[in-house]
Amino acid sequence: MARAPLYAVVALLAAVALPSAGAAAKGDEHVLVILASAGSKPYSVAEVQRTVSQANAFFEISSFGQVRLRVDVTPWLPVLATSSSCGLSTRGLDAVVAPARQAADRAGFNPDLYDDVVYTLADSHCGFLGETLGHQIMLTREPTVPLLLHELGHTFGLGHAQASDCTTSPVRCGIEETGDTLSPMGSGMLDFSAYEKYVLGWIPSQPHVSVLKRYVLAPPTSVSNLAQALIVDTSQGSWWIEYRSQPFRGLVFRFIDSRKPPSQFAPSAVLMLRPTKAGRPWIVKGETYRIPFSFRVTLTRATAGRAEVRFRP
Repeated sequence: MARAPLYAVVALLAAVALPSAGAAAKGDEHVLVILASAGSKPYSVAEVQRTVSQANAFFEISSFGQVRLRVDVTPWLPVLATSSSCGLSTRGLDAVVAPARQAADRAGFNPDLYDDVVYTLADSHCGFLGETLGHQIMLTREPTVPLLLHELGHTFGLGHAQASDCTTSPVRCGIEETGDTLSPMGSGMLDFSAYEKYVLGWIPSQPHVSVLKRYVLAPPTSVSNLAQALIVDTSQGSWWIEYRSQPFRGLVFRFIDSRKPPSQFAPSAVLMLRPTKAGRPWIVKGETYRIPFSFRVTLTRATAGRAEVRFRP
């Protein structure tokens, strides 16, 4: 998949990054994972292959089969200095990964033939988990499913999935940069949000609420002719409302601030962590959330396949 380059720095599963061009993520994504060290083999090639297989399964399910990872993993390449340090401030990513890239080429893996290249530098001593530049991802720890989903999500054009405890206006409250407990672009592993799936081209445009009435909403976990999100536009930004039926049945609310300047990533959505006093990031049947400066939203029916949502002034 051809996409515009981007830059991201990861710290504790969160990339501090510039957003991407937001091209649709569809088709086969060819990924090369290069295992480089100073001679150690802290985890096996088979373990990495299992991890990327699990990441591929997640993408296939979440994208309804529209994205497939095609991943090759090199054997361990003992090419790093014994006491390798990051040195990114002085050398940059290209210089740091150059020995691993050259060793992979000598071993018969041409990095130029892949959409994305993941470098795992096992013996490096860094204060962060990794850095992404263009379609090169440098990891300083063992690849995990959450880390791969998060970083590849950035290469697909997604920003961070943020969160706030605020029950009035997220603009006036503190925001956790990767606090979304449901999305892999935050700190969760439930699924990509309906908003993220729309950005990636996995679901079509969703309806904007203009009439106060009852709406039918389907979960964004399978292809549906029903709406998979409801959008409420306000003077401050847009609210994306989605229904999840597993592992809970409830409405989830995310806010996208339209006043932020554009960047290379798609704008981040802010998950409401406490839309009610129940202390969970969703409302259940019979509960109501008032969108700040806008409508009251009530979940009136919740089944495995659909929900009914009522909007009132």
